[in-house]
Amino acid sequence: MRIKLDAVEYSLKDTKLLNQITCSFTKGITYVVGKNGAGKSTLLKLLATAIQPQQGEVNYTTLVRDENIGTYRRKLTIEEIRKIIGFLPQHFTGHSDMTVEKYVMYLAYHKGIPVNLVKKTVAQWLQEGHLTQVKRRKLRNLSGGQLQKVGLIQALINHPRICILDEPFEGLDIGERIYFQRILQRLSYHSIIIISTHLLDRIQQSSEDKLLYLSEGKIAYFGGIEALDDVTQGLQE
Repeated sequence: MRIKLDAVEYSLKDTKLLNQITCSFTKGITYVVGKNGAGKSTLLKLLATAIQPQQGEVNYTTLVRDENIGTYRRKLTIEEIRKIIGFLPQHFTGHSDMTVEKYVMYLAYHKGIPVNLVKKTVAQWLQEGHLTQVKRRKLRNLSGGQLQKVGLIQALINHPRICILDEPFEGLDIGERIYFQRILQRLSYHSIIIISTHLLDRIQQSSEDKLLYLSEGKIAYFGGIEALDDVTQGLQE
């Protein structure tokens, strides 16, 4: 699986939020960092197909092996892409009038969890996410941290091949953050995971992770996580 951006641009009114973005994402974790207004959330919405580029292209491809013509990259349709994406927007609300349990079950059905496994799967996620006691509470009545965990669960419940999370650890305590980080680490072995965060000191540094630093809508750095200290210093200046 690969996501490739070629000279992507996106503007809102007279403000260019993304400017000539060219890069590729493959399996593993990529952290997207930058100051407020750098274009992080816009990039993630674009990767999640919530918005479309005004200039340039975003292509999602998968390797296909054919006995007759060999190995080639097949471009996915928008319908195929959305079936394999898990997305957590920066300000997740869900369906505020639904209870936690009903909302997560609804998403489990919608995301292709086998019908006979939905109830068990949802119960396990709610238990491990410490949400069982509030499962009959409506989303609008949850605390910020509880709502954030529901948002993470709906993005991860079907183990998506593409997982896009905008500030996913907001409102979580250290134990909850570690729990979801472990899930993402396991998922990263076969999925593309893109995480926007401003909590740079809490990034789990792995030699296999990547770092994308946006500055005023442009890529200022894209490469190995070993540059995190330099990027952090640049953001503080």
